[in-house]
Amino acid sequence: MILDLADKQAVDKYNRFVRTNWRGQATQDTLWADLKANWGHLFVYRENDQGEVIAAMTVLTIEAVPGRLLAYSPRGPIADFQNVDLIASLVDEAVAALPKNTFLLRMDPEVAYDDDLNQRYLAAGFQTRNRQVTTMHGNIQPRKNMVMSYQGMANTDDLMKHFKRDYRNQIRRAIKDGVKVTSGCNRDFVDAFYDTYKKMAGYQQITYRPESYFYRMVDLFAQTGLLKIFVAHFQGQVIASGIGFAHGDEIWYMYAGSDREFSKHYAPYLVQWEMTKWGLSLGKAEYDFGGVGQFDPSDGLFRFKHGFTYEDAPREYIGEVDKVLDQPAYEQYLKTFK
Repeated sequence: MILDLADKQAVDKYNRFVRTNWRGQATQDTLWADLKANWGHLFVYRENDQGEVIAAMTVLTIEAVPGRLLAYSPRGPIADFQNVDLIASLVDEAVAALPKNTFLLRMDPEVAYDDDLNQRYLAAGFQTRNRQVTTMHGNIQPRKNMVMSYQGMANTDDLMKHFKRDYRNQIRRAIKDGVKVTSGCNRDFVDAFYDTYKKMAGYQQITYRPESYFYRMVDLFAQTGLLKIFVAHFQGQVIASGIGFAHGDEIWYMYAGSDREFSKHYAPYLVQWEMTKWGLSLGKAEYDFGGVGQFDPSDGLFRFKHGFTYEDAPREYIGEVDKVLDQPAYEQYLKTFK
């Protein structure tokens, strides 16, 4: 079925599934589609005989090659991805409803890579992009992630013991130095976050989003309780920050910022301490630290995230599962990835 956005009850039921199903993802929420104001959107779902949603696929569309549309289900669909027939039926219904100039429908769910599953999707007429892609930015979303499990944790002492010893010391050092972390979800917190976010982007020489994007994000999600911005203060100045979403059974650590001039105070470690405590307080199963380039200490993202997750096995996801509708346009699109 295609979701009727004019039917508030149906939209609420769709989002309730996306937000509470253990596979739930912020990027599959209808509010995420509202955040992506320059993208088109389509929502496909399935219900059981009792009228309960059992599968949902949010699809965003944008021109990715001249005159042709990419249809993308970010970190979706929220469904049993082992059921290839179910997924194929969602894709077929979406394709039938998408504009005729769509050249690709892409999915990249947080589903573990498996040779058999990969082969079953290939046999069903999909193309996959996973182990043949050798760089972190060769996919839209990183395929290698560091994820911390809350399993067996009864309290914050258990959480602290889960980190490497030097990380525990760095968190305590930040507290001793007088670093304080506050959290919230409004435009004031965006302002506090944004300066450190820009500084970090400058250090790493990467692009960054405009502040208006984050204003729109908090405006949309403020009333849901699913989004928090954490900011670390030292002597009246914000020196580190992080943004997290609480969909499904996990906290997704999405954006961060820091000021290197204050690195000796270890504020980013204290931000993670507060963010992981948030997940524990909500009874989440996992904390997703996000992607890395390689599962190797030579990768800076891995080095930082591994100290929090070193007792947990790194995650390798299946990557991109593509329904190609126009092969020449698809091949042209793939040239944009490095």
